[in-house]
Amino acid sequence: MLVHVSSIHDIRRIFRQTPGNDGIWEDFRFVTGDTEHQADWFIGYDEPVPGCLTHLPLERRILITSEPYTIKYYPPVFLQQFGTVVSMAPIRGVSGRMVLGTGGLPWMYGLDQKPAPMPWQELVAGSQVAKTGEMSVVCSTKKMNLNQHRRLRFLGMLKEALGDRLTLFGRGSNPIEDKSDAINSFRYHLVLENNLIDNGWTEKLADPILGGAFPIVSGGENLADYFDPEGFRLIDTRKPRAAVETVLRILEEDPFEGAQAAMAENKRRLMMQHQFFPIAVNLIRTLAAHETQAPQRLPALKGFRSAAKPQWKKIVSVPKPLRPVLRDLYLSAAERG
Repeated sequence: MLVHVSSIHDIRRIFRQTPGNDGIWEDFRFVTGDTEHQADWFIGYDEPVPGCLTHLPLERRILITSEPYTIKYYPPVFLQQFGTVVSMAPIRGVSGRMVLGTGGLPWMYGLDQKPAPMPWQELVAGSQVAKTGEMSVVCSTKKMNLNQHRRLRFLGMLKEALGDRLTLFGRGSNPIEDKSDAINSFRYHLVLENNLIDNGWTEKLADPILGGAFPIVSGGENLADYFDPEGFRLIDTRKPRAAVETVLRILEEDPFEGAQAAMAENKRRLMMQHQFFPIAVNLIRTLAAHETQAPQRLPALKGFRSAAKPQWKKIVSVPKPLRPVLRDLYLSAAERG
């Protein structure tokens, strides 16, 4: 089965997430171009590249979104170009099938390793670096939505409580060349997702699972639908003081050694089930099994409309300089825990 996958992101970089580092998963071959128009299915990841063309009919076009609605707006006119849309939360404007779940965001762990990205075989083997540090976190200073603002406030409180026990990494403070540099030598890793919605976990969780650090997670509440709960802990940063106490209690209990079997199982689930390629393959097989007749190919190649935000959305939105101030006022009033 040939699958044409297109994205405004460098999608070829995720081919290392296949056993042969070549975009082949079982009997499916993923390619970034279809100049011979031989593909059986089309997948747009986040957005197809500008000028991307396909001959495939609507029912064989899939969109896998990369961001929740609080981060990125996907216009209905864009969504309606796909027969199936995969999203972590419902999106307005979808005219075809809506599939809720993780889209399997590309892993950052080992991606920027020099001289080449860490291949499948090394990802399976895992890091041999001694875990001499207690806890790390990688966090940007972005404040694009309420939860990004919330997590920075919480992180400041946690750092005050833990001091040198918590090592911060990120742009503008303690930059790193590769995400593995912030994970390999630590027993615990703090995962602060951009959102708190179910199915909304991202590479922020996948990376410590790959690197053998025990994740302490601020994110959606249904992580146990994906991973063994003995291999991670959840915290609720909507109640920041209670969340700080929870982190201190987890570190005092020190579940790292006793959780090794669960952590290994979670790594297996991540690599073999809950990442882009097995997600795409299982979805295509499910959709193909429900086809009542062979789809008719389009007589001419079709280009995709972009997912650019419409002008009216820009006009009615709150001016950017005011957003952090309003979010800070809201959080100061709402967060009592």
